[in-house]
Amino acid sequence: MPFPFGSLAAALSVTFAISLYGADITYRAAVWQADVPGGDPQLVRFVTDQVLAAGYVVEQLDSVALTNTAILQTNRFDLLALPNARIIPVEAAPAIEAYLRQGGDLMALGLPGWDEPRFRIGGQWLSRQSFEAILFEQRSENALLDLTEDDPTRWRRHTNEPQSESHREIITESGTRCLHVTVGNLTGWDAVEPLDVRVPFPDGHSLTCFRARGGPRTRQLAVEWIESDGSRWIASVNLSTNWQRYVLPPEAFKAWEPRGGRGGPGDRVNVRQAARFTVGLAFSHNALEPGPHEYWISELGTAPNPFGNAVFPDTPRLPRLESFSPAYMCYPLTVPAVIVPAELVGPFTNLTGLPDDGLLLRALHPRPRGVGFDQGGSFRWISAIEVHSASGDEFLGTIGALLVHWRPPYTGGLWALLTPAESRFYESVHVRSWVSQLLERVKRGVFLVEGGADRFAGFARTNQSSLAASEHRVGATAVNFGKEPAEALELELLVESPAATKGGSGMPRTWQFTLPAGATMTKECQVRISHPEQGALKARALLKLNPECSDRLEHDILMLKPKKEPRFIEARDGGFWLGDQPWKAHGVNYMPSSGIGVTGDTFEHWLDRGAYDPMVIQRDLERIKHMGLNAVSAFIYHRSLRRGHLLDFLGRCEALGLKVNLSLRPGTPMDFRWTEMREIIEVCRLAENDTVFAYDLAWEPSHYDEAYQRKHYTQAWNDWVRQRHGSVEAAARAWGDETFACVRRPTSSLLDVPPMRLLTQDGPWRSMAADYRRFLDELLAAKYGEARRLVKSVDPHHPVSFRMQFAGDPTFNQPHLLPYDFYGLRDAVDIWEPEAYGRIGDWTQVRPGHFTAAYARLCDPAKPLVWAEMGFDCLDKQTKSPSPAKLQFAASYYTDFYRLLIESGADGIFFWWYPGGYRVNEDSDYGIINPDGTDRPVTRVIREWGQRFLVAPKPLAPVEWIEVDRDRDARGLPGLYESVKDEYWRAIDQGKAVRLKWSTTAKPIR
Repeated sequence: MPFPFGSLAAALSVTFAISLYGADITYRAAVWQADVPGGDPQLVRFVTDQVLAAGYVVEQLDSVALTNTAILQTNRFDLLALPNARIIPVEAAPAIEAYLRQGGDLMALGLPGWDEPRFRIGGQWLSRQSFEAILFEQRSENALLDLTEDDPTRWRRHTNEPQSESHREIITESGTRCLHVTVGNLTGWDAVEPLDVRVPFPDGHSLTCFRARGGPRTRQLAVEWIESDGSRWIASVNLSTNWQRYVLPPEAFKAWEPRGGRGGPGDRVNVRQAARFTVGLAFSHNALEPGPHEYWISELGTAPNPFGNAVFPDTPRLPRLESFSPAYMCYPLTVPAVIVPAELVGPFTNLTGLPDDGLLLRALHPRPRGVGFDQGGSFRWISAIEVHSASGDEFLGTIGALLVHWRPPYTGGLWALLTPAESRFYESVHVRSWVSQLLERVKRGVFLVEGGADRFAGFARTNQSSLAASEHRVGATAVNFGKEPAEALELELLVESPAATKGGSGMPRTWQFTLPAGATMTKECQVRISHPEQGALKARALLKLNPECSDRLEHDILMLKPKKEPRFIEARDGGFWLGDQPWKAHGVNYMPSSGIGVTGDTFEHWLDRGAYDPMVIQRDLERIKHMGLNAVSAFIYHRSLRRGHLLDFLGRCEALGLKVNLSLRPGTPMDFRWTEMREIIEVCRLAENDTVFAYDLAWEPSHYDEAYQRKHYTQAWNDWVRQRHGSVEAAARAWGDETFACVRRPTSSLLDVPPMRLLTQDGPWRSMAADYRRFLDELLAAKYGEARRLVKSVDPHHPVSFRMQFAGDPTFNQPHLLPYDFYGLRDAVDIWEPEAYGRIGDWTQVRPGHFTAAYARLCDPAKPLVWAEMGFDCLDKQTKSPSPAKLQFAASYYTDFYRLLIESGADGIFFWWYPGGYRVNEDSDYGIINPDGTDRPVTRVIREWGQRFLVAPKPLAPVEWIEVDRDRDARGLPGLYESVKDEYWRAIDQGKAVRLKWSTTAKPIR
């Protein structure tokens, strides 16, 4: 039973403190009372009892005190305990963050923090749900829209695709007049605006009221107020197929593309200035899949706010506290699980596992554990309580972790974090024991924060084809964040080989020392292994606190030896070849699952110091292999080279039979940083590595917009024109005076690059547009061809290419971006690598990828074609979690894309991307697997269709040829496609093998 809250427990805590630390040492804790709606008194009692039993003197804090930065100070409290962390008042965020930045310790239950925060409104603590429930009782008192007559001139449509079908009508349903809108194919946004809405709002009214419902596929709706100053304010609501009533306060409308100083902190729509209203659908605001949609809306009106001028505050920008908040730090478990303890600084109670007993568990996204030496991390992340699959075979996640912060901004802070929120989870005697041990370790404060070797992989030294001795820099850092000196500590560092009987282990180095309170100590040494076996050494750091308690960090060191006879993937004869056997790339773009919810350097430079954990990478790669994939696409920055983590990554891929498409960063061939790229290839001995199958030298480049072209291409374009035509005057005669006037600068002898409007629509300027595209072709051929030549000069074995974004997309014709053209790259790359973001939709949207493949083979049929990126964002932008509807659409989209791969004879695919969960810097979730390692709908599609794709034959020999000419239309490839698409698809639908060829009557492109 838990300790009773009262004098006996307090007396026990004081006695415990005196016996261990002396009468002058007192540990003090603040325990939040969770005195807000939804707070669990039983959980508060549990936490209080645990903290008292650990020897702390407890002070209870109510919610008002929790928000007070003067009270929440480390000179007053050593530990802050937060039961029911999901419902902490948002007003407490500044005080809690300030306390943690002082190095205060934390115990939190029921993560993530502020998932369902409470707000103080009108003298009471309210949740958003309770606030909205009060608003929902309001009824419209002022109609804004008259729907008695159906007059089409009263409505204006706003859409990214005006040519797509849309229909609106005024009908009577359930005795009420309503607007019914159908959208034939949603690809971006589609909204309607009534031109006679009755605005502004009456005095005293601030609530927007309406009724609405959606079709089976239309689960959300966007409503918008536009003020007289042009500022736009949009709210998104969830729909069902039944009519529902909605009451929206001003704060429900969020600024969209704010301008003129609007949209800042505290700003919200001013309904007294409301001038226009729109309603519709938008991918930017709604969790919707592409395709047909429909919705109904009626009874648009206004009502007074029962809270008067008090408004529900915007959720503040919550502090990013690792593994604590925001909510995207956690993920839900999707299958039954067993709960098991993991090693901390001593063995937990021996237990096979507790069933989850129907608990709605969430887990913490994994983080690097502190293994290795001199890795540059700021905290050690310790998995304390884990969940495994019901069979016990699969790791699903961590529900209890301890973070040891040993560098800024939370230096000295020890955070014991547990996600379970239900008090019944903590009723188990085992769980109480685990929590007790966590608190004891927090209070003691002595930990290793890093330990092992400075590298996770290296090359085995050779001497006449035999492995020679190797040396390894190993070290560890220990901290004491407790209040008392830690005496009689012993640190041991060791590197050992499985072949220990052959002299394959270095002698352990040991140190005995005392670590004062607040101190940090680092020890390192060189360890020599006389006969290392090719494979894995093991590095270990062991800190002995006393005979019963120790702390350990260990990891493998992969010892790599290049193969005597590597077998490289070749790109030739229209495909990939491994020896004399055809091969296809069936892969995924890889970044580690430990990067979910992470920002900055740790996310982008995952092969760098502090971000790479071999255990996480191994688990990820095994899951990738298990779903039937045979390759990954990954990137390395030059700055990460010296850490050697790329070698560990490649070694693990090799062991699993995964090939690697490796992107070398930063830069592109347009500004090629050859010295850095060469160093990556040579230091890592990639020319000898047959796990790498190709290089990417650029990441989604293009000619960008008109401003970019004007800045970077103007001089080269003018030089090209003079070389081609002999003079500017000759070019003017060739193009015509009207066209020439579009690029002539009145105050300069230089010509402008053609404006994008002349490259995205056809017209009499097509001769100049054709010249400009030839110029761009030659520019790409020179820059990318030279980069390829340089790479091949040090590594002749690996194909060279890059991910080509919208290059080859026959339907992409936008004024803000000009893609590269395959034709200019025909002699500059070894692989065609388009991306599929223009193909998102149903089969009619996917199918033009077939023409992309045909155009690639027109430009050079010898090159294989790989879709470098293909995926779908499944994130619900409101909840920051995957939308069930989007997950299902993604499965349908993937199925259609596999059909495209097979029918078009593609040679590879790399899905974007591997880990499921929230990507912070993109506000997206493209993952192909759940964070707990279970299948998403797309995972099942990959398992089902992957083998079909791998064994599918190449396209048949052509039986029908279609002539094309890029210069006939100023739009280039999109114009070419428009001119032949009917003929092309008619032949495809007839089952013919179709190929493109250049028109014999057209002016040669070369």
